[in-house]
Amino acid sequence: MGIVGRFINVLRAYSSSFLDKAEDPEKMLQQMITDLDEQKRQAKQQMTEALALQKRLERDTEKEQAEAGKWEQKAILAVQNGKDDLAKEALVRKKEFERRALEFEKQLAHHKQNADVLRDGYQKLEDKIDEIKRKKGLLLAKQKQAAAQEQIYQTIEGFGNSTGALETIERMEDKIEDQQSRAEAYQEISMDTDKEALERKFAELESSDPDLDTELLELKKRAALPSPEGNSGGEGKK
Repeated sequence: MGIVGRFINVLRAYSSSFLDKAEDPEKMLQQMITDLDEQKRQAKQQMTEALALQKRLERDTEKEQAEAGKWEQKAILAVQNGKDDLAKEALVRKKEFERRALEFEKQLAHHKQNADVLRDGYQKLEDKIDEIKRKKGLLLAKQKQAAAQEQIYQTIEGFGNSTGALETIERMEDKIEDQQSRAEAYQEISMDTDKEALERKFAELESSDPDLDTELLELKKRAALPSPEGNSGGEGKK
């Protein structure tokens, strides 16, 4: 399995665990980052080994090509000295080294393709880990917000099931409002009573006739009756 495939499996495993289990999201994210860092370390080691193998194949290819070139020079030398049989043997050895060099070249080309895929996967893994680390704070903030919203909705749902408590509160409100209304009525009646008493006193003052006493005295004089003052004086003389 390649690096990208392992990385996707790690993400799926932690995503499922994150959704299905009531665990600490912060610890889950940190553990996921730790595991991905380990995947990254292993991938880097694989890249190092792949690069070492590539360099070894390059050296082997160059070595075989160099040997083929040497046997070609030997074949030329044999021809120059009239040693055709020896030249043919040198050419046979040359072809052997050329064939081995060609095999190394094919392995090197195939290995370079694999190394490129490995390098590309490693870079994607590294970028994704960096992105997760950057988003860790945001994910935790969203998780806390979601938890708070869930708590609020649960509380609201609890209110919906507490109809008895709400009815009690409503009865209390009605009772308090009735008591307040009675207090206001008593206050209004008391104010009206005080106002009526005060108005009645002033009305009595206004309704009293001062000329009535004077008229009574004049009436008594005409009837030759003693005045109240005179009666008091006479009784004193007796």
